[in-house]
Amino acid sequence: MTSSEYSLKSYIEIMNREVGAESLLVIKHILSGKGEPVDLALIYVDGLVNKDIVDRDILHPLMLHIDEEINGKENLADYLAKRYIAMSNTTIMSDINEAIINVKRGNSIIFVNNQPNFIIVDTKGGEYRAIEESTVEIAARAPKESFVENISTNISMIRRSIRDKNLVFERITLGQRTQSDIVLVYLKDVADDDVVNNVRERLKSVNADRANSSGIVEKFIEDNTYSVFPQIYSTERVDKVVSRILEGRVGILINGTPMALTAPATFMEFFHSVEDYYDRFVVTNAFRIIRFIAIFIVITSAPAYLVIIKFNTELIPVNFLIPIIQSRMDIALTPFLEIFLMELIIEFLREGGLRLPSKIAQTLSVVGGIIVGDMAVESKFVSPTTLFIICISVVASFVTPNYEMSLSVRFIRFPMLILANTLGVLGIALGWFFLLIHLFSLESFGVPYFAINKYRDLKDSIVRSPFWKMNNRPDSVPHKDDIRQQSNRSWKWGKKK
Repeated sequence: MTSSEYSLKSYIEIMNREVGAESLLVIKHILSGKGEPVDLALIYVDGLVNKDIVDRDILHPLMLHIDEEINGKENLADYLAKRYIAMSNTTIMSDINEAIINVKRGNSIIFVNNQPNFIIVDTKGGEYRAIEESTVEIAARAPKESFVENISTNISMIRRSIRDKNLVFERITLGQRTQSDIVLVYLKDVADDDVVNNVRERLKSVNADRANSSGIVEKFIEDNTYSVFPQIYSTERVDKVVSRILEGRVGILINGTPMALTAPATFMEFFHSVEDYYDRFVVTNAFRIIRFIAIFIVITSAPAYLVIIKFNTELIPVNFLIPIIQSRMDIALTPFLEIFLMELIIEFLREGGLRLPSKIAQTLSVVGGIIVGDMAVESKFVSPTTLFIICISVVASFVTPNYEMSLSVRFIRFPMLILANTLGVLGIALGWFFLLIHLFSLESFGVPYFAINKYRDLKDSIVRSPFWKMNNRPDSVPHKDDIRQQSNRSWKWGKKK
């Protein structure tokens, strides 16, 4: 290349063209050095950098502290970076594409006139939300910190938790227009190479304008987009991502969103709460069983009630039959319509509560539920028994720890209700049959989604074994290193009587 191609004018034209002249690109010309000064150009995007760092550690030394003749020095960019720029993270590069990428990430670029090399200075800044406690996944005994929108902060939180030299952070840029930074996180001596390559290839195959949200990225790379079940685990808790990385999974961090993804995912892990691993295992097992009972109640309670009062009234004990008959006298709607409409109204209240400010949403949920339920019974649109069954189903739906899975479980009860109204008990049986068939057919990055046939995984599925028995990593997740821990009870077994 000729010297004219390394001129400041040429560099600035390229940066304006590739970054965008109207994208708040700041270009500061600098004359530096004694005698015949050297022309420099500092370029950054306004709003992405910490201007205090730029002024104090770049402009001030380059404009005021150079008391020597630097014109004509070889490798001038390297000399300036080592002697005058008081920053810990500076890089000398010659590829102009690296300058374009880094200036979009919030770094500053220093170009030297007629020099092939330039300086990249880490000046990332701007306003970001501080680390806070998770508002969705609350736990009493677990760590309080959760991910934020700044990917550098999220990386540092994982690095503080896993200090192993084999921890890998692999950066990928996604989105034709958003050009979002995405980081794969995994342990290279634990995570299976095929799984890592699979995740990487799927991410790199995404060709879309926008890829700056965990929900969007998840939909692009999941196996079955038409399934109601989430096949990639999403969380804003740091400890959850750390524990899954240690099991051999791959974490996916996305700049601009506090939700991290982990893959591959299995069905059972969506029903594991973060407190399951901090409480005593006997207590944990009791609550896990309650969660699975709650799932069955959400999906089956209303359809089973409909079948009994519509098709199989002979199954109702006499002590319950008479009160039910009395409560259903003069009801305007059919059993199916009253159940379906009440379920629909509950969903209206939930959606309304999500869209309104928190204080108003709480009032809507409580007062709205009481008023609607009371008026529905008073006006003879629904019976008290029906309302009681719906209330049990609603309360049970709150037990599922993962929000996405909770939505899926709530959705399933509607087709199950239609099947029960059409085919009775056979409809419920067919509904569960097709549901299980669908679950067994799903995969997550080559891993069976409904993997319940692995004996070793039974130590942490529906129930959990004591930690000292969980010496191996889950069989359902491919991995290189099978040993998670050695036996930790030798002090007790070797104790002399």
